[in-house]
Amino acid sequence: MSLIVFNPTSGPSLKELHMAKRNKPLDGSVIGLVDNGKMNSDTVVQFLGEKLQDKYKVTEVIRFKKHSFSHGLKEEDARMLAGKCDFIISGVGD
Repeated sequence: MSLIVFNPTSGPSLKELHMAKRNKPLDGSVIGLVDNGKMNSDTVVQFLGEKLQDKYKVTEVIRFKKHSFSHGLKEEDARMLAGKCDFIISGVGD
């Protein structure tokens, strides 16, 4: 009798990461922060908002809490945030 063992791992899929290009500076911008509803994500979002305001002098931080961490933003919520915010940061992982 033989045993076949499969190795489910593979090497890294990305060799190089780049930051997203900004078309506008953070100073004077409106930032949207999406709290996904997981434990302590509200604390992380609050802290991040305060740090962005201190460092970049953003005009406003809009905090938004998703209805469920297991679902994406509702289309109307995404449209609302996109209409009000220059930048949006979403998600807090486990």
